[in-house]
Amino acid sequence: MMRQDEHTRKEQNERNEPTRVVELPTFTLAGISAVTTNADELNGNGKIGKLFEQFHSNNIVSQLKQYQQQPGHFSCYYNYEDNDAGQYEIMVGLHVKETPQDQFPEYINTFTIPSAKYAVFVTEQGPIIEVVQRAWSYIWEWSKQSGYERAFSGDFEYYDQHINPNDGQAEIYIAIR
Repeated sequence: MMRQDEHTRKEQNERNEPTRVVELPTFTLAGISAVTTNADELNGNGKIGKLFEQFHSNNIVSQLKQYQQQPGHFSCYYNYEDNDAGQYEIMVGLHVKETPQDQFPEYINTFTIPSAKYAVFVTEQGPIIEVVQRAWSYIWEWSKQSGYERAFSGDFEYYDQHINPNDGQAEIYIAIR
């Protein structure tokens, strides 16, 4: 019988591997964005949490509903300055139909995620903020050891439309070469 700490280590090792690798075509997100760094996020000066709060408190989903292509919402990481060591932009938004930028409210930005191959990680079930942060720490370790090369062309998290923030699960897509 495995002891608890051996069981936990085994689960962590399994989570360090993607559940699948997929190829996805180009698609467009529309939402709100900010520029941040991993260092700022880790030292408490981050913008990601505030961006999610703004996305939900301003009810961006209902504002973009008529353009929505797929249920659920996304957070996308793109315009990487120096891979994961420098600044990058994060957008919290929706997968939308091809729509001219001037059709959206002026505070809404768009980003077209390029077609790519993605390593897909599924978070464990739990408080969504905690499980996503934990999954990213596993992904950083995986990317150093996996043999896959990250493309840094646009990584994203997908959140189902019925996600429970207190007991949810998300998928994280990492663009690979």
